[in-house]
Amino acid sequence: MSSKTVIFTRLYRKLHRNVGIIFIGFFLLISISGFLLGLKDELGLKPETKSTNSINQSSWISIQSLDSIARTFASGELKIDSEIDRIDIRPDKGIAKILFKNNFQELQLDLESGEILSVEKRADNFIERLHDGSIIDFYFTENNISTITYVSIISLSLVFMIYSGYLLWANPRKIRRNKKGKRSK
Repeated sequence: MSSKTVIFTRLYRKLHRNVGIIFIGFFLLISISGFLLGLKDELGLKPETKSTNSINQSSWISIQSLDSIARTFASGELKIDSEIDRIDIRPDKGIAKILFKNNFQELQLDLESGEILSVEKRADNFIERLHDGSIIDFYFTENNISTITYVSIISLSLVFMIYSGYLLWANPRKIRRNKKGKRSK
């Protein structure tokens, strides 16, 4: 049993080293981007949410009006693709955050007047795309196949690294224990 454990430990050591060398850049990217995303508010990676006195919902303009104002501003003033990804309504602040699908701009509009309160880039959206691998699909493809492939390969390699790392820690102890047991007999 001990010689089998030694052989498998050597094999796992070699595989652990090779997989680690191949994926170290990706593991660092995921770690650093995860750290940045965890502290995105504290690091100022997303625009501060503005606030207005427009908290009376009966005086708000329609979603269609917000959509139209944002699209017109994006294509006219910003000269960017105006396809909207999402509209985030903040009722307690009286604003709507509009994020676009094909860039990292964010508009903040007053829900009552439709006035544009803020136009800023969302660094956290870019970092999130780096973190989950969707940056490849964002710039190069229209489908999610690159993201699915990236996430699958990175996840499986990380699980392998954890498993082989555990074996590289546990097996030498097991081998030493077996050697001590044989000597005492």
